[in-house]
Amino acid sequence: MRVVVDKVEQVAVSSASGVCFLLSRPADVLPVPHVAAPRLDELTAQALADVLPLLSCGEEAATIAFHRLADQAGSDTETTMALRRIEMEEHVHESLLQQLAVMLPPSRDAAELRRAARRFHIHLAAHGRALHLARIAAIDAAACTILSRLIASRAALAHDEVTVQLFQRIRHDEAHHVAVARTLVRALGTSDRMHHAAAAARLSLADLLRLRGAAFEGLCIDPDALIRHVARLPNGLL
Repeated sequence: MRVVVDKVEQVAVSSASGVCFLLSRPADVLPVPHVAAPRLDELTAQALADVLPLLSCGEEAATIAFHRLADQAGSDTETTMALRRIEMEEHVHESLLQQLAVMLPPSRDAAELRRAARRFHIHLAAHGRALHLARIAAIDAAACTILSRLIASRAALAHDEVTVQLFQRIRHDEAHHVAVARTLVRALGTSDRMHHAAAAARLSLADLLRLRGAAFEGLCIDPDALIRHVARLPNGLL
């Protein structure tokens, strides 16, 4: 399968590669910090490895999405610059997670998970820019929730400085991305259709998380509570 999104190629690739999409390097890039080896026991490392493809696919897809949205911004220089900055930040997140992944065991059933994640992220762009932005705001807000649960005080990762700092950095950036997407959605005029699209995207993401329920449990995260939270679009988000 080959899907072309403006100047960025969005391609389903071999699951053995550990990559969901092939994409060109952004024209401008930010420096990527080195990720040190995490200090995790065997079971925790495996559980994190099983969850990581969900996060990695999301960052790869987000790099593509914000590149496309920046291209669509036209003569609005301020919006274009904000979206290009987010594109570069998503590329950094992708690179950080790739570094982490090579220090973990192989993810189990990764091929099936990546196929499901690719379908989910490709569908987010359906039916135009306004709905795409609404879905992005909803999904990035959910990503903040997932990252917060991963490093919560009772989670298995809470005492590993490497993963805590890495996920804190990504969560901080994603919160800003939510704010930018919300501002753009409101500028376009929030509609019932946008709310429905955002709510449906959250439900679809919850279904995707169910594929890794056991892995979240292995990280001392209640998968049912997480899925319920992710499935609900927060009041006032859009």
